[in-house]
Order: sequence, then structure tokens, then C-alpha cells
Amino acid sequence: MLHTTKLFILAAVLIVAGVSAASAQMDPQSRLTTAVPFSFVIEGKTYPAGNYTFARLDANGGDSSQIIMRGSKGESIILDTVPTVSTSAASDTHLIFEKVAGQYFLKQIWAKGDTEGSQLIKSKAEKEAIAASASGTSSESTSSADSN
Repeated sequence: MLHTTKLFILAAVLIVAGVSAASAQMDPQSRLTTAVPFSFVIEGKTYPAGNYTFARLDANGGDSSQIIMRGSKGESIILDTVPTVSTSAASDTHLIFEKVAGQYFLKQIWAKGDTEGSQLIKSKAEKEAIAASASGTSSESTSSADSN
């Protein structure tokens, strides 16, 4: 009986820890809004410079690793992401882009104060651009994002 109780408590602790870790990324109710000063590519489609809002899809209605991006001109896309971890908390809310052959590809989304961000899965178009690029890649960050 005592052994069963200990196993039950251990299982409960692991479930709570797992739920806490899964929700460590951007909360389903929060939104990040930022002005992107240049055009960028996601999954082979180019989005113009402008204001964009990012929100995690509700974990009850979909996969918590999915984020919806909406632009001020009606652009929208559902982004598949994986968690990425930093040893220190993000000092501000920002996006990280990878520049390949003159094109910017959205790479990561970070919320201020978080040690876990969201990394986009490289698309076929991005992989092809990297393979074709003789000059390599570089990263650039925006930090004008607001967290709601």
C-alpha cells in the first residue's frame, strides 16, 4: 500500500512537471506583436516588411507547438515549431532571422523573460537556399516586439 502511494505521488509530480515544461513557451493566451523592417520568407512564401502578431494555438484545440502569425495586410500562416532553450532569460521579446543569399528566413521566436523559445522547422526552400548559397548564412534579430 505504501509503495503504491509513493508511485502515485511520483506519477502526479511528473505529470505536473511535464505540464509546466510544456507551457513554459509562449502562453496560449499571450500574443507577441512586432514590426519587421524587411521582407522575409517562411515555407517558400515571402512576407513584406510590416507589423506581425504571433500567438500560440490553444493546446486544447491543436498542437501547442503551433503558432499562428498574422500580418497587418491579412497575411497569416500556422508555424510548426520545436522548443529551443537558452541558459539565460531573454532580455526582450524578439524574433531571430537567418539571412541566406540576401533573403531573411524566420528562425526563432523569443518572449521576454523566457529561457525557452520557439524554433521554426527549416523548410525545403530554406534548405535549398542554404545549399545553393556560396556566401553562407548569418543571423539577425528584431527587438521591437511587445508581449501582450
